[in-house]
Amino acid sequence: MRRIFITSLLSLSVLWNLNGQGDTRWTLKECIRYAIQYNLDVKRQELILQSTDRDLLQSKMDLLPNLNGAIEHQLGSGRVLDRGTYEWKNASVSQGDMGLQSDLTIFNGLQGLNNMKMNRASHMMSREDLEAMEDQITLGVMTGYLDLLRNNELVEVAEHKVEVTRSQVERMEQLVEVGNEARGKLLEVNAQLSSAKLSLTRAINAREIARLNLMHMMNLTGETTFEIDEPGLPDPALVEIPSLDTVFRKAMAILPQIKSAEYGIETMERQLALQQGKRSPRVFARGLYYTNYSDGLINPRDPDPVNPTLDYALPTQLQDNQYRQVSMGIQFPIFNRWQVQTGINKARIELQDAEYRYQSAVLDLQKSIQQYHTEAVAAMDNYRSALESVASNEEVFRFAEERFRVGTGTALEMQEARNQLYEATSEMVSSKYVLIFYVKILDFYMGKEIAF
Repeated sequence: MRRIFITSLLSLSVLWNLNGQGDTRWTLKECIRYAIQYNLDVKRQELILQSTDRDLLQSKMDLLPNLNGAIEHQLGSGRVLDRGTYEWKNASVSQGDMGLQSDLTIFNGLQGLNNMKMNRASHMMSREDLEAMEDQITLGVMTGYLDLLRNNELVEVAEHKVEVTRSQVERMEQLVEVGNEARGKLLEVNAQLSSAKLSLTRAINAREIARLNLMHMMNLTGETTFEIDEPGLPDPALVEIPSLDTVFRKAMAILPQIKSAEYGIETMERQLALQQGKRSPRVFARGLYYTNYSDGLINPRDPDPVNPTLDYALPTQLQDNQYRQVSMGIQFPIFNRWQVQTGINKARIELQDAEYRYQSAVLDLQKSIQQYHTEAVAAMDNYRSALESVASNEEVFRFAEERFRVGTGTALEMQEARNQLYEATSEMVSSKYVLIFYVKILDFYMGKEIAF
């Protein structure tokens, strides 16, 4: 979708958090960037990207001519071939040769060009796979972040329940002391306080589990003071759910998993063209430079070759024995044990498989967007219903509390009303975060940045 780069400022912020200095809280962006930076799967995918980049560079270099040099020196004794005179003799010979050779493929069915284009598509596919992996981490961290925010708010709801119950206990204690209420009612309210404290303990435990889950997603270990920022969330009542068709069209245009599948098809198309090119003749050119030397050679400038008197220096030998050659040739593939046809058939199968992978990616995306859109619509309805439920249960609780205060209601009725209000409030909090979560996922599929 879009690459998330790790900036120097972020690195300093992360170090500040890890050293436990100050009261810095982690924002959602910082959590996402840290998770991507230290994710081992991302690092491995980056290595794959580097490897495909090297493959692409090499395929470009393969279009150029090669150049190789060789130097060889031989010491022979007995009946040996003197490569200077090309005679067999019984002697001790010290001889050698050196040269350069260059080959250039002029035409081979465009195999080199198709190989380069195949490696380019493979490199782009690896790049998109890396971005898709980063997107999955982003969504996972966002899920954990919102879950921690939700549990933070549920702890606040449980704390409020404890405070309300504790204030009722204090009022009941005063009434019991002046003799306006029986001690049995005080015991009932105390029992309700214990129940509220138990709910608070459970909420705190759920919050700690959510915090650990988020830290594990980020590969953040050894941190004991991890706290997240509490951003201003959008008003769920004002959230707009985009249309299903709009989300799908934009997702098809920008999502890396779709682009990766498209590059997969292009890769296999080039692979098929490369294999088909092996049927073509190979036209090549070759250049050769060669020279040799031997201690058995006679200087051709010597006036008496039978009884030589002139030295034949090594530099002079190398100069006199030069050989240069430029040639062109053509190779015809006639029969290669069916290897070329087998390669073509397999490339066609792999191309078909790449097309199936693309279709599968599109179907998976369509299913995911439909599910998330349906969940978002349902979450909106749940949130609105939860708001009405909270308003109704607040009235019921106030009425039960007033009846209990004047002595016409029981502690059990008030506890039941309080519990219903607590459950309605918790459901409202949960449905709010569920709605925000699914709307943010739809926004993410449309290329919008995840931020609060």
